[in-house]
Amino acid sequence: MIHKNSELLRKLIHLSNLIIPFTYLFYFNTRKEVLIVLVPITLFSLLIEYLRINSSIVKNIFDNYLFLMLRNHEISGKYTGATWVFIASTLSIAVFPKEIAIISLVFMSIGDTAAGLIGRKFGRIKFYNKTLEGALAGLIFSLIIVLMMDLNLPNVIIIIGAFSAMIIELIPVSLDDNLRIPLFSGTIMYAMSIVLI
Repeated sequence: MIHKNSELLRKLIHLSNLIIPFTYLFYFNTRKEVLIVLVPITLFSLLIEYLRINSSIVKNIFDNYLFLMLRNHEISGKYTGATWVFIASTLSIAVFPKEIAIISLVFMSIGDTAAGLIGRKFGRIKFYNKTLEGALAGLIFSLIIVLMMDLNLPNVIIIIGAFSAMIIELIPVSLDDNLRIPLFSGTIMYAMSIVLI
């Protein structure tokens, strides 16, 4: 079981994922520019995952420095949350229009972090292994950040996207939430944008 302080550190590190959507928003002009950087990082992350299981040297590094931060399924050989972040970011940016990709990745970073931290501290109403209080916190923090960004997307689409992100975060699906949150919320927002714009 992951230690409480390690979980806090893990969630705070999770916030650093915001560098991906924010650099896409403020630095890169096109999808291609981002993917030129992101695809090699994602491939490198997949290589590290392979070596973590198949190389005693890399496994020892993880065991010595990162073991307390790993969850049980990661220790047993499943991909780490960081790798899923890179996979989800690459797919979201490759598939969705710029604004939707950025928003869905912010939902993944902000929403999941707020839901985890608030849910662990104040959560009382359980929904499988999550809490409704955590999901509500994730929704509120996601909306505050994204609506402040003033992206070229109607607020109704952003609000429904945030709701869909927190709903899929609550549902106990075997797919990692770092992947399912941006892909699900991005798909919902993209479908709505086709209808409403």
